[in-house]
Amino acid sequence: MSGTRSPSPLVQATSDLALVLAAHGDLGGKGADNTPGHVRLKNALVPLLPELDVVSGVMKGTPPLREVVESLPHDRVVVLPLLLSNGYFCKTVLPRKLGLDPDLKQQKEGEWQNLNRDGQYIKLFPPLGVLPFLPDLVSESIQIAITPAKTGDRPAKPELERQVLLVAHGSTNNSESRLCTLQLKRKLEQRFGYTQLSCAFLSEAPYFERVAPTLGENAIVVPLFASNGLHGYDDIASVMQSAPKHCKLSSVIGCEHKVAMHLRQYLSSLSLTSVF
Repeated sequence: MSGTRSPSPLVQATSDLALVLAAHGDLGGKGADNTPGHVRLKNALVPLLPELDVVSGVMKGTPPLREVVESLPHDRVVVLPLLLSNGYFCKTVLPRKLGLDPDLKQQKEGEWQNLNRDGQYIKLFPPLGVLPFLPDLVSESIQIAITPAKTGDRPAKPELERQVLLVAHGSTNNSESRLCTLQLKRKLEQRFGYTQLSCAFLSEAPYFERVAPTLGENAIVVPLFASNGLHGYDDIASVMQSAPKHCKLSSVIGCEHKVAMHLRQYLSSLSLTSVF
């Protein structure tokens, strides 16, 4: 294999393929100084995907994504962005952090390319926020927030008329966060029949901090973030102080315990050996 690959790989190859969870990386948030969300997800996936060597890295912070990928002895690497939209970080920052061609054409949903770098074949997958199971995961999270599951309980009928607010990051420079959130809203309405869904954002209108005080007493707030970090936990928790006291906050979507199971089913359905 050519290039400047690390002579001392951090992961010894036990399979033909490596799966890299590519997180944004940030500071703050519940448990951020203990076990970051991408590490918890990696640990949950390892026993579920014995045919893959699963590792994780971040675009901002430690461990640096590029170093993680370059240390892998595998010729074939699948990179799964733990991002909730196909925006600037997914289209521009991620390829750059992977050391790929800076002139790479921006990827669009459904056009996820195979990329070569120093003899290593990299398959860049769609981000978490556009994967087909996300509406199911969000609906499950909403229902758990309404009625926490108990051992032996029969599944309750979904409360489709409950007021639900989807909260995403948003951006004044890039429309992808908004578009992905609105697309998710439409899918939830069409697939499950929710009737009182709305969206708010941290960094663009309608701003979550302005919407929160206007919510109904029994509203559910769903944080569309990949981890309990600065935005997913700190910012959301701060704004929730202005919401009616009986509003419920669902788990951060990327931290849902079921995300690993959904990812296993999704990856298993793809026949990864055929995607390269």
